[in-house]
Amino acid sequence: MSSPIYKPASKTTQDFKKVNKVVEMTEEDKADTLCGFWVYKPTILQPFAKIGCFTAFYSMAALMTSTLSSYVNSQVTTLERQFGFTSSQTGIILAANDIGYLACVLIVGYMASRIHIPRSLGIATITYGISGIACSLPHFLFGANVNFDPTAEITNDNASLAGLSKQAAVYGALCDTSNNSQSYCEIAAAHKAAKSTLLAPEQIATASLAIIVIGMALQGFGKAPRSSFTVTYVDDNTAKVNTGFYVGIITTLGILGPAVAFLMGGIFSGMYVTLEATKLTPRHPKWIGAWWLGYVVFGIVALIIAIPLFCFPRRLPRKRSKEENLDDQKTNGTPPGLLLTFGHKSSVKTGKGDANNSHGDTNISVIKRCSLKSLLRHSRDFIVTFYRLFTNPVYLGMVVSSCFTLFAVSGSSSYTPKYLERMFSLPAHQANYVMAAQTLCTSCLGTFIGGYLSKRLKMTAMKGIKFNMGVIGASFVAQVLLFVFQCEQPTVHNWPGDQVTCNGDCNCEDNSYFPICGEDGKTYYSPCHAGCVQVEQGTYANCTCIPEGRATSGTCDYGCSHLYGYAIIMGFRLMFVTLSIIPKMIVFIRSVSEKDRSIALAFSTFMTSLLGWLLGPILFGNAIDSVCTIWDITCETRGRCLLYDNSLFRVKLHGYAATSLACSVTCIVFAYLYARCTKCLDEPKDGNGEVKMTLAINDGDQESGHPPDEVGSIENRDQTKN
Repeated sequence: MSSPIYKPASKTTQDFKKVNKVVEMTEEDKADTLCGFWVYKPTILQPFAKIGCFTAFYSMAALMTSTLSSYVNSQVTTLERQFGFTSSQTGIILAANDIGYLACVLIVGYMASRIHIPRSLGIATITYGISGIACSLPHFLFGANVNFDPTAEITNDNASLAGLSKQAAVYGALCDTSNNSQSYCEIAAAHKAAKSTLLAPEQIATASLAIIVIGMALQGFGKAPRSSFTVTYVDDNTAKVNTGFYVGIITTLGILGPAVAFLMGGIFSGMYVTLEATKLTPRHPKWIGAWWLGYVVFGIVALIIAIPLFCFPRRLPRKRSKEENLDDQKTNGTPPGLLLTFGHKSSVKTGKGDANNSHGDTNISVIKRCSLKSLLRHSRDFIVTFYRLFTNPVYLGMVVSSCFTLFAVSGSSSYTPKYLERMFSLPAHQANYVMAAQTLCTSCLGTFIGGYLSKRLKMTAMKGIKFNMGVIGASFVAQVLLFVFQCEQPTVHNWPGDQVTCNGDCNCEDNSYFPICGEDGKTYYSPCHAGCVQVEQGTYANCTCIPEGRATSGTCDYGCSHLYGYAIIMGFRLMFVTLSIIPKMIVFIRSVSEKDRSIALAFSTFMTSLLGWLLGPILFGNAIDSVCTIWDITCETRGRCLLYDNSLFRVKLHGYAATSLACSVTCIVFAYLYARCTKCLDEPKDGNGEVKMTLAINDGDQESGHPPDEVGSIENRDQTKN
């Protein structure tokens, strides 16, 4: 790489504009490479001003923020049970994260080269912490929102309306052979009238939905700088061939977040919502886990982890080569250590130092006039940049491919825990453990291997496209294989309308679905429909429709043996998808010009959030609601789904995902064929086979710790020098 061209300044302003310049690092510029809090930059912190240290600290922040974002996926069924949300409503909660993200990601990406990146990442992490605590507020504002005491003994006191109400809430309505003319809804209405100062359940649900959506939107604001800022900062402060390696470490820890979220979500789901001892079990239809606890824990930890990020400098100090130092020493005695800066305050020195500086005021006015034009220039460049991106078929094809891939991943992963519960009869905490295990073993491994291969294979844009074609194609095959693993729909006996005489005198309500498992191994519609008249220590007794006369809460375990095979194939699908992350990121930044890379990353994440992460949960949620066979309808108010058609659930969940992955592969093939035919991604190589990276410099370019090949004159700063 050639040294910056240096020429002594002339004695006239016009001549001064036409010469190239050398900008000496001022004290402020030096401060931009020192670790510390604002003006306090102690020597003890300076050893941390390394890309490895930044990677280590931000990896922990990425882990915690990713955990917070994914935690809600582990609590979908718990939130539905707590507040009566439908799958469509939980889809809105899952998508709210990206609503906040989309509101600011493009502007944030465009500003990546113009602001202090580590501090911005610290602020983003603090925003995550605040959002986590905000999402837990419904628990503290409205309590557990349960209308029964889970520790109380339930007796068959049919003469007491309060006893009936409490009994129905905890263990379902029992067989009532008396002539009590009041229904459960009438009892509930009387209870509500007696406590008219309390919010109705539907009001609590609406308020809770709004609070959680706002909290998730705050996470989106905090997520906006994460991808583009991180890649830009790493790429600016390390050799190009090492970018994939360091970004791979950060991304791997970020991918580890969902595994931690599902693991801790399983632990918290196994704890009762009030953290009190209870005789209910996680398999009980009325069990509600401590969903709020994860938000509090992760939110506080995120606030703590954000602190070290504020200590990192705007740019890391760069080791200079001996050749660069010798070139500096030959430049009229100018000492080594000179550095070009873009967008920072700098002092312009003449070839004779400060001795000949009679035109200093004129020089400053020239620079000020350039600064006054910067706003209009940035606005113009913003539009021109998007024109370049939209006329880049390779980049555009890979972006659309990512949208289809993440639509499949976000939609299916959002409801996979629920699918495991319904298809394989697992309680919520066990479904979360399965998700944690397969995420930990496959997703993290896939991301790390993808980053390692990017460095090992010296991944170019063309190699990245071919690599993505292979792994996304493999994930499509794995997605199709998931159709094979199906369990039979559990048979529910004594449905309303069934011709049975054993419960003829029980006065059962048809919308009171509350499954119980009889000692005969059969699942019954409700205790009332099974003819049960007593509850003793949580066990139903004297059930006239059950030969043995006894039953327990929940559906029977019918022993489906396909869970392990399903989990393994699902793990491979996730691993193939995560293998593509780092190579695809390299394609994004290598298929566009150097000056467009930040906005290219920001635009790609904008589109994948809009068409993938945002639409995926909403559309998948609507599809899942469409296969519901029994809704929780209490007193004319529809709540969550109580029973799904498992066969249709399987078809829609995996069918939507497989179709999206097929479209993704098609887009990658298009990008590959275009690049191959036009040879637009062919890159020159040096003698060692490494890709040569050149940097075109103008006033709108990004900051870089690497010396430029050419230095633009002040007169032509709006032009790109090649």
